[in-house]
Amino acid sequence: MSIAESVERARPAFGRDVAAGLGVLEPLIGRVRLVVPGGGRAVTSALRTYRFDVSDVAPESDAAAATAVRAAVPAAALAALDAALRESVQYSHARHLYGGTVLDIPHARSLLAAALADALTADALSSAAVCRADARAAAASVAVALSAHLSCLLLAEAAQQVSVLAGSTFYARIAPFELIEQHVRDLSALAVLVPDLADPLPAALDRLRAWCTDTDAVAPGSLLRPEVVAAIAMDAPGAVEVHVSLAAAAAETAAEAAESESLDPHQSLELAHRVSLLTAAAAVVDGWMHARGSEAITGDPLAMEACLRRIRGRVVRRQPPLPADLVARLVAHAEARAASGEEMVIGPARATVPPM
Repeated sequence: MSIAESVERARPAFGRDVAAGLGVLEPLIGRVRLVVPGGGRAVTSALRTYRFDVSDVAPESDAAAATAVRAAVPAAALAALDAALRESVQYSHARHLYGGTVLDIPHARSLLAAALADALTADALSSAAVCRADARAAAASVAVALSAHLSCLLLAEAAQQVSVLAGSTFYARIAPFELIEQHVRDLSALAVLVPDLADPLPAALDRLRAWCTDTDAVAPGSLLRPEVVAAIAMDAPGAVEVHVSLAAAAAETAAEAAESESLDPHQSLELAHRVSLLTAAAAVVDGWMHARGSEAITGDPLAMEACLRRIRGRVVRRQPPLPADLVARLVAHAEARAASGEEMVIGPARATVPPM
């Protein structure tokens, strides 16, 4: 069974419970081992029902096994965030404040829009990584490592946005919305409890220079491709400014990566983090290019623009609120998804990488 097929099979379980999702993935990734330095007691407050194997020493995992874990777990765990988003929309419609519902409050709408934009970014990035891992593409190891690092951050941060949106319901576990609390805690703990997700960036450092200049559709350099520039100018004019900014950052980062041997370890990790953000931007644009003109959320130019704006905010370390028109479109998408029960899936259009 391919990684993509395993992810699709595990996502419904992750939507109910992250522990159950890890169990469904076990044939692919094995039993996850929780490392407790020096022994002692393992406190797994988030994944309450998962039976971790506890070890005093980190097990040596081969490169193929680490790649499978790093590709599959974030991509499948996205379903937990998807479920939390759907539950939060239902809660926001049911809860009345100040003469209206929660989603009538501008700040609540902004939180929901930001969380959905980050979820869409994580979906694009992790889906592209899964496809490259399955195709055994030459750049799979670096793409998967970058994706594992950033996808886990995006999932955890989006979950925190959802926790604020849910207010006291989050920590009080009020029925029928206690699932929100469960998923927020699970996603926040995921990268800590699954060792191969805890520190994936060092695995990408040796390939950063090649990846930044790769012509791959989801490498940072693809943001500079003429056909991408033309498509955005034609069908997503609102995204031109943010795309130009990210493309310039991709060019600057490629130049810095070419001199990466002179960087100290901290600077190298900072560079790898920025490359992961630009890789996410490329994945979002690539997903939009494939879905362009369709009714899918990934083909919506406003949704794509919102994702790019959130990514740029992370690149420049200053996150302004999304414009009102983008918030309105993303809230509408979130409400439609909650009403339909639609789940995020890995689009077959992304599986275009030729095998080695």
